[in-house]
Amino acid sequence: MRLSPPLLASMPILLLCLALTACTASGPKGPDSNVTVPAVGKPPAPTSADAALSSEAFTPYAGLGAVSNDLAPGVTYRALHTACMNAVGYGQYAADVPFAIRANRGLALPQPAGPWGYVNVSLAQQYGFQTPDGEPDISPGSFSSLPMAVQEAGNKCSNIVLDFNNHEFATSLAGIETMNNEISTDVIQDAEFKKSTTAWSKCMARNGYTTADADTFALGQRQALIATPRAKPGVNATPAPDNQAQIAMAVTDAQCTLDSDLAGIYFAVQTDYEQQFVTANQQALNVAVRRYKADYAKELSRLPALLRTASGKPGLTGPSRRVQGKPSPTPSPSAS
Repeated sequence: MRLSPPLLASMPILLLCLALTACTASGPKGPDSNVTVPAVGKPPAPTSADAALSSEAFTPYAGLGAVSNDLAPGVTYRALHTACMNAVGYGQYAADVPFAIRANRGLALPQPAGPWGYVNVSLAQQYGFQTPDGEPDISPGSFSSLPMAVQEAGNKCSNIVLDFNNHEFATSLAGIETMNNEISTDVIQDAEFKKSTTAWSKCMARNGYTTADADTFALGQRQALIATPRAKPGVNATPAPDNQAQIAMAVTDAQCTLDSDLAGIYFAVQTDYEQQFVTANQQALNVAVRRYKADYAKELSRLPALLRTASGKPGLTGPSRRVQGKPSPTPSPSAS
């Protein structure tokens, strides 16, 4: 299958013959991925990437575990981490402890800029590619300043959450991950999207930027800014002089996105493919949600036992639940 848009860093997953895949004598069977190429015409541009996703059928499944939604309210990795910190006796520090997850959020919480171009000129003017993404800004320094007992507890809980995350991506979320990848790659190989991407690229070239596609351009800018502190809503509204160049790039990206209708076409095509996947795989998706919720409840009940065996060192998992596997084709962010 085609690769999903590389939004952020990914961690390894292992797709097992469980949950959304049916086990047969000949091996695992994936989700129904037969789709009809949509005809979307000239759809209007969305006001934001999140606004576009809010009405898409697959969004709640892509965000399962990563964001609170109506499929499993509050049943998230962040809530599990908080429950763990409470169980270990340091709940007051839960918000100060970073933790890593491998949640596939490419179809749940995208950045304003991506393969769809840059959505919202005013946002580009304010933040450029250094846009806030809703995650807490916890620096390594702030964690290392906490009492050693809190750091050890935080590491235990982070490892427990990561173990759970690995386990779910190998079981309940495996089919959802596969669908996420297939939907994303169907979109980026869609003829209308490719046509609008070409128009976007020509617009960028007329403004002095040579780039083949919007995703590559946005990733390049975000990587260049990776060491720069994140902008916060209401803070640094007037960009510093050294940010002017990337602000100009973001604004040009946003304007070319409008001129080419890149975002309008991208999200319209994606909406159609998502609905087709959800309709064809609704029963399997329902099973996945039930499985994830049941596993989550079990994990909560096991927290005292898990805390007795979890490593207090950063980035190490417990003795028996680490899942190794090939890299996911859809990059995913960490929650730290």
